[in-house]
Amino acid sequence: MRKNYSDKGNRHWLAFANATRCKHYESLKVAGFISWKKERNNFKIGDVVYLFSSKERRIIFKTRVVCEEMRADGDFWIEVPPMHMTWRLEAVQEYMGDNLNEDKLMQYGFKGGRSIQHPMCNNPELFSYIEARFSEL
Repeated sequence: MRKNYSDKGNRHWLAFANATRCKHYESLKVAGFISWKKERNNFKIGDVVYLFSSKERRIIFKTRVVCEEMRADGDFWIEVPPMHMTWRLEAVQEYMGDNLNEDKLMQYGFKGGRSIQHPMCNNPELFSYIEARFSEL
């Protein structure tokens, strides 16, 4: 079921996109969205989610949570896609520069390692840096 969103009270998140399970980049380029598991992800409609790719080891896209729905990106999965309720993250902007790679992000509080397996939203310095890089494009 789609829900409308407003820009009031949006949070910014950094989420880890596992390229061994799903072709997130291709889904964002071709379909314009990805489906993100709703369970254990405290997103809200209107939130901004930056995707850190395990393949490129950098942020590849800025997305926005636009609705709740059953998984709709199954064509882009490498393995059998789990069918459950998801957040739809629509592509807002692709990032093609060098300044959002893992090493650079660590200078602004990105921890890396196993911590990236859980979406984070509590680092104002990091998100300010990330958004400034997208604003430069």
